[in-house]
Amino acid sequence: MPARPTELEGALPVVGLPPRHARIYGYPGTLVLEGGGRLAEPVAAFETWGELDGERSNAVLVVTGLSPSSHAASHGGGDEPGWWEEMVGPGRPLDTDRWFVICANVLGGCHGTTGPSSRDPATGAPYGMRFPFITLRDIAAFQREVVRALGVERLYAVTGGSLGGMIALEYAACFPSEVGRVCAMNASGKTYPFAIAMHRLQRKAIFNDPAWRQGDYYGTGQPAAGLSLAREIGTVSYRSAPEFERRFGRAWKEGEPLTPGGLFEVESYVGYQGAKYPITYDANTYILLSWAMDTHDLGRGRGSFPQGAGRIEAEVVLVGTPSDLLTPTWEQAELLAALQAAGRDADLVAVDADTGHDSFLIAIPEFGTALRQLLEG
Repeated sequence: MPARPTELEGALPVVGLPPRHARIYGYPGTLVLEGGGRLAEPVAAFETWGELDGERSNAVLVVTGLSPSSHAASHGGGDEPGWWEEMVGPGRPLDTDRWFVICANVLGGCHGTTGPSSRDPATGAPYGMRFPFITLRDIAAFQREVVRALGVERLYAVTGGSLGGMIALEYAACFPSEVGRVCAMNASGKTYPFAIAMHRLQRKAIFNDPAWRQGDYYGTGQPAAGLSLAREIGTVSYRSAPEFERRFGRAWKEGEPLTPGGLFEVESYVGYQGAKYPITYDANTYILLSWAMDTHDLGRGRGSFPQGAGRIEAEVVLVGTPSDLLTPTWEQAELLAALQAAGRDADLVAVDADTGHDSFLIAIPEFGTALRQLLEG
């Protein structure tokens, strides 16, 4: 059986400490990864809300996207809001008066879970790009270790958006009998070429920054310029042209029109998103997790995409937006067809929002309604 959650102060990463309320689960031994790599005694930062019932049957796992920590929601008492604050809490779609909610930072992350910025116990130095290659199945398997350490053998549901939605689907495919429901938001069953191409541009922005130093920058400073540009590219892909038109139009921010160096409002917004990112995020983690997303395919090694999707036994609700550039609803429709062909109880909810891939973070009433109906149905 896995070890119980403990505080392992010496195992915290060099960059990006865990949130204030996070606990640290320590894996007892060597974690063997899908690609053959190994991690000695990795740790995971996690938080919980609500109470586990006597049958241990009300646990809901929230899987983070690329950037968030385990701090999905506040814990009261003046605590800072979480990244899914409007979704998690008493009376909210993930009602913590009813559900025991678990959220853990993903393997390879930089918010308290073992990742490239963590110290390699064999050398005492940060892993950097010597961190072994991971897949979403590795991440799902490590999330399961956290869940089981909390005494939960079967999840009532697992949910997440973007990367988190992909991992939720893989969790249900890897451990079919251990998940009752899946709500995957702005996520599809495999990563398609457009998203892979966007990820390449983001990685190349980091690689081309001289400060990257092939990933060995922890003593010299992060490749902030490259990571900022990567985040700017990502920001554009996370939203949509109609939203930018609605919010910014051709409004001017600063400088004189018809002179070099001025900024449109939309440029200022994208630049701000890029500039703040290196303060809290690690460039090597960005690279590692984008590679992991590129390998995502429920059908990989399982015969075919329909066969891989058919491994999922849980009831599935896919929630998306037609304005999503990275995982448009036609991709989700392909997964829906595979699930239904396998006889699974599955549905697709298309939310009419112009906020693109980030809609699961923004259109909370619509996405929350779909999640609530799945949980209470």
